[in-house]
Amino acid sequence: MNTLSWIGMVGIVILTLLPLVKKENRTKEEMRKAIVTVAIVLGIIITVLVFGVNYLLALIVGFFAMIVFDKKTYTKKRLIIYGSIILVIGIAGFAILRDNPEYVLNHLKDNPQTTSLYLAENGVALTRYQSDVVRPLASTVKILIAAEYAMQIDTGQLNKDSSVPVADLNRYYLKNSDGGAHEEWLKAMQSEDKIENNEVTLHDVAKGMATYSSNANTDYLIDLLGISAINERAKALGLTQHEEVYPIVSAVLIPNQIKSESMNDKQLIKKLESMSMDEYRTLAEELSEQMKEGTIQTGDMKYNSSRGVQKVWSDRLIGASASDYGKLLTVISNDQLPTTAAETIRDLLEWPMQLNESNHDRFVHLGAKGGSTAFILNDALYAENHNGDKIEIVFLIDDLNFWQGMLIRKNMNSFESKLLGSEDFRLKVQRELMGV
Repeated sequence: MNTLSWIGMVGIVILTLLPLVKKENRTKEEMRKAIVTVAIVLGIIITVLVFGVNYLLALIVGFFAMIVFDKKTYTKKRLIIYGSIILVIGIAGFAILRDNPEYVLNHLKDNPQTTSLYLAENGVALTRYQSDVVRPLASTVKILIAAEYAMQIDTGQLNKDSSVPVADLNRYYLKNSDGGAHEEWLKAMQSEDKIENNEVTLHDVAKGMATYSSNANTDYLIDLLGISAINERAKALGLTQHEEVYPIVSAVLIPNQIKSESMNDKQLIKKLESMSMDEYRTLAEELSEQMKEGTIQTGDMKYNSSRGVQKVWSDRLIGASASDYGKLLTVISNDQLPTTAAETIRDLLEWPMQLNESNHDRFVHLGAKGGSTAFILNDALYAENHNGDKIEIVFLIDDLNFWQGMLIRKNMNSFESKLLGSEDFRLKVQRELMGV
């Protein structure tokens, strides 16, 4: 439950109990209604916090419980009204909860200005839909960082078993900036007894970046590997449309850095948009260095920028084309990196094989790295089945509103699974997007 959820729940309780302050309102019926309402609110909180039920689902169930326990419900007029509400909610729920891979395909077709799809099978590009357009990568850029890490392990510049103090990683951590990914990774490290003397191995840091998508681990690795080395690796791999890499977390601090006390949100957004990308990247690097040195301490800070400011940050994330990342996935899938580097990057990206045992029934290899913000949903994956057939898929989807984002997130897995498993569906996607 987020802050707004708590405010809503507490508000309902207060509004329910407030009339009872007056003695004349404390009738038997009003007391019964207040007890029922408070009990339902507490039930919602308990089911969400204790049993992990989705807050929206718990809220809907609570709404129905309110109706059931309200005596006024059982009149003809009320039954018609509530029946209509239930019908509308049921239809909406069906639309949201059912698997509908066609929704993703339709979104791609209807939004060529904000979407890209690259799809290749056995070395042949079947679909290159807006695939040369540079779009923000979000966490998908971590594939490139993983590639440079793997190469530096291969050449002996780095030792994957070297120790990294957790405190050094936490210097780059800003609460609420990565959806809790860094905290989840630390919990996993603790549960697996992989933290010794408050240190973890460098390879576990890299896995935290790839599997959990920890931005703190990412910025630590960007500094360790060197920005220039990562950018040169992109060129060496033939990623001709890849923008220069810069730290992710520190860029979140840029608005606070340039904002004056008299500046409102609209003025701040305008100032951010007026910065050149060179200025923006340079400032992000400077702030990241200050985080590393401890000049900026993020321990008590939280990421709570407005949606408008978040949009500027999202738009200015490191960009590349879907074709570029299709090339990168092909290099990985075909083991075109040196032997140790190839093994290392597969170990980082093939977490879906470890996460879901059923994937072994379909694939010999399955590697992936997604990336998302409030406005972006990207994914890049490669797969090899037991017949030796290989597929690479890259989605870059930007400028999503809340509803679009929710439905695409809901249906992306079924869309990808159908692409991987059905040649007919792959040809359908090619035909509808490319007109072939």
